[in-house]
Amino acid sequence: MASDYRFSTIWGLAGMLIGLCAFWFNYNMVPISLPGYEVLAAPAMFALSFFSKETDFMPKMVIFFYGQFIGYFCFAYIFRKIKKLYIKSTQL
Repeated sequence: MASDYRFSTIWGLAGMLIGLCAFWFNYNMVPISLPGYEVLAAPAMFALSFFSKETDFMPKMVIFFYGQFIGYFCFAYIFRKIKKLYIKSTQL
């Protein structure tokens, strides 16, 4: 079984890919909004909420991807730890 960090890193990278796809869709399909975009990109939107709207595009994208990675990484890590605790408590 993969370590918790490796598992979470894979999910963090997947979160970055999900964020990239969601951003690309919303950026290019202006009249159509992706259902669930706010949920898929919630970690990135939270990270961007601390910065002004006047921030340049490239730094915003770095913050976007960093927020996506950290959010999905933390979610996967916490999920994995809770799952292990639950399995351990049921085996007693």
